[in-house]
Amino acid sequence: MVWYQNLYVGRMIAARKDSVIDSIDRGEYPSRVYVILVPENRNSQLEMMAAREFRHSYVRENCQMIVGLGLGRTEAESMLEAIVADVYADRKDADIRAWLSEEHG
Repeated sequence: MVWYQNLYVGRMIAARKDSVIDSIDRGEYPSRVYVILVPENRNSQLEMMAAREFRHSYVRENCQMIVGLGLGRTEAESMLEAIVADVYADRKDADIRAWLSEEHG
């Protein structure tokens, strides 16, 4: 899996960030952890889902990049809002994929 170099991480999960990343990379999916990812579907900018969804090979294989982590759905939604706010502040549009390509690529 590809992790965004400037990963958005919620306050409640920040202290465990590295262990959560390691767990997900090893195929262990911590409960209550949500990820924000760039999906394969080019019609979608970002998706948010529980980390446990990575147990399905289709999800793992079709995830382009993980850009955020949150403990619980509410924190993940806050990370999603922060990403959108940063994109708009920088580009004055909502092209998240282009912004991530510029930042990561």
